[in-house]
Amino acid sequence: MADRVAPVSVVIAAYNAERTLGAALESALRQDPGPAEVIVVDDGSLDGTARIAAAHPGVQLLRQRNQGPSAARNAGIARATQPWVAFLDADDLWLPGKLDRQLRALERDPQAVLLAGDWVRDERAATAVPAGPVSRPGYRDVLLLNRFQTSTVLVRADVLDRAGGFDPSLDGAEDWDLWLRCARLGPVLKLDVPLVVYRDEPTGYSKDLVRLYRRMLPMLHREQARPRTRDTLTAGAFAQVMAWHHLRFAVAFVLAGQHRQVGEVARELRLAGLLRHVPAATVRHLVPFLGGRALRRLRPGA
Repeated sequence: MADRVAPVSVVIAAYNAERTLGAALESALRQDPGPAEVIVVDDGSLDGTARIAAAHPGVQLLRQRNQGPSAARNAGIARATQPWVAFLDADDLWLPGKLDRQLRALERDPQAVLLAGDWVRDERAATAVPAGPVSRPGYRDVLLLNRFQTSTVLVRADVLDRAGGFDPSLDGAEDWDLWLRCARLGPVLKLDVPLVVYRDEPTGYSKDLVRLYRRMLPMLHREQARPRTRDTLTAGAFAQVMAWHHLRFAVAFVLAGQHRQVGEVARELRLAGLLRHVPAATVRHLVPFLGGRALRRLRPGA
C-alpha cells in the first residue's frame, strides 16, 4: 500500500473471480493515498478466488456460502472499521488517483454522504483520474436513473448503517435501491470524470434485463410508499417516473429482441393505472434519454 493512508475500507464481493480479482486488488492497493483496509468476501467461489486474495499481503479474506452480491457486500461492510466504505467489483479496476480525487472533493464538501463518478469500458483508457467538475444529483435525479456504478461509490459507514445496507431480495437492483436510501440521508456528489474501468462481464447481473425489470418494480413501489419529504416527488410526479421506467425497459426489451417482455410491460402499465402518464413520461423522460444515448453513440470513441 501507499505511504499515505486514507480512512477507507474497500469491500470487494467476489464469486469465481480468479481471472480478474488480482488486477482489481492491485488497482486498489496502488492508490495514493491507499485504503486503510481491503476486504475480499469470497461468496462461495468454486475456483481459485480465495487463493488470489490470500496472495496479497494485508488483504482480509472472508469466506461464505454463495448468497449473492448483496449478502457478500453486507458481510464486508460489517467487517469494515473505517469511517468511509468504498466498493470495488472483482471484475473492475480503479483508475490511478480515484481515491485521491474523491477525498479532495470531500474536503470541499464535508457534508456529503456519498461520492460516485463516471467510468470507462476500455482498459486502454485507464489513465490517471483528471481534475473535473463535481455535480450534486439529488434524490429525484437518482430516482430517474441509477447514475452510480458500484465500483465508483465511496459512502459514509454510518450512513450505510442508517440506510440498512444492500437488500438481497433486490439483487439486480440492489445498488440503485441503496443509493436512493442514502440520497434521502444527505448530499450526494458525483465527480464528472472517469474513476473506474468497468469490465463488462457477459454473465453479470446487469446483463439480465428481465431480472433487472422484476427487481426494479418492488423497489420503486417501496420508494413510492415512503414518507414524503421536501426532496421527494408528489404522487402524480412519482407516477410519471414509474411510467418512464416501464417505457425505458420496453425499449430495452425491443432492442434485445425480447418482444414477449414488451407485452409484460404493457400489462404492468395497465394494471398499475399508469397508462395516462405515458404521454408525459415519453416527452419529459424517454425522448431526452434516447436522444442523449444517440448523441453519445455518435461521438468518436464512444
